[in-house]
Amino acid sequence: MKKYSVAIASAIAVLFLASCGSKPAPEPAPEPASEPAVQEVPVETPADDFSAENAKLIALTEAAREKAVLAQAETYYPQPFAFADQQLESLKKDMADKPAEDYSVRIKDLTSRYESLAAASEAQALKARVESLGFASLDQNAFDNAGKALSEYDALGTGASGADLLAKANEAKDGYKDLINKGFVAAAGRERQAALKAKKDADSVKAGVAQKEVYTKASDTFKKADSAYVTANIEGAYEGYKSSKETFTMLFNTISEKRAAAQAMIDRAKQKVTDSANYAEEADTIAPLAAEVAGIEKEDAVLLEEDQFANPEEAVINVEEGITAKTAEKAAEAAIAVDNAVDQAVTDIKSEVQ
Repeated sequence: MKKYSVAIASAIAVLFLASCGSKPAPEPAPEPASEPAVQEVPVETPADDFSAENAKLIALTEAAREKAVLAQAETYYPQPFAFADQQLESLKKDMADKPAEDYSVRIKDLTSRYESLAAASEAQALKARVESLGFASLDQNAFDNAGKALSEYDALGTGASGADLLAKANEAKDGYKDLINKGFVAAAGRERQAALKAKKDADSVKAGVAQKEVYTKASDTFKKADSAYVTANIEGAYEGYKSSKETFTMLFNTISEKRAAAQAMIDRAKQKVTDSANYAEEADTIAPLAAEVAGIEKEDAVLLEEDQFANPEEAVINVEEGITAKTAEKAAEAAIAVDNAVDQAVTDIKSEVQ
């Protein structure tokens, strides 16, 4: 019995040790579930939107058209102007239908087309002016070249590009403009001298005091004309000198007339005083006064306080000072000398021919 107990105890011990040795290892923690991969969907880049840029450019076209209208392009070039308007309407329709597209090439070409119409119309007006002033003879070759450019502009027609049309129109306009400037160079110089003489006449009657505002304005006009003359705005200078001359002449004539009228009144008053004094002297001889009479002042009495006037010379504006004035003076003298030399040469040629 005892043997059985020992055997049973041994078996239990072996089973116990075996169970301890074969204890299973802990299971590893489950890995976190991975998120499903996100597939990148390609995003289409929208085409460039030119609507804002188109709006800026078309505004320039509208401005160019307005300039052409002011230059009377509808009168000088009715068919090309109508063609440009048709192009503009077509362009606006396309821009309304597909505003994001790039219309820059078409818009810029149309802008140049309108600019060419304005320049060509101005050239037509300048040509008429050159002819009316007789300036064509100053440089016949230049006049002919400008006319040729204008004819070539007409020949290009609506099929030419706006850039080509504009280049040819500007060539004609610049040619006529140079002729007008050339013609006015000596004329402006002479007008400057005439304006200076008129100003000196106005200064002689104290125009700066009598009509200060008008006098000052005329002086400013003269100075601006000098600036225009030295910056090659010859026609502007001519008009400025002419305007100031006319104003100074008006001031001299007006003030002189008023002074003459005032002097006549003073002379009449003096004559009355003289007549009265003679009469009083004669009366005093016949019946002298024995004493002072009320209402008759003493001979040395001061009846009015002495007037205090500012120095009239301080009101004179000197328009001949400064670099601009000196430059304009030299330019005027040189232009007049050249013009006189040309006139003399023409006279000599005519005398030789006769």
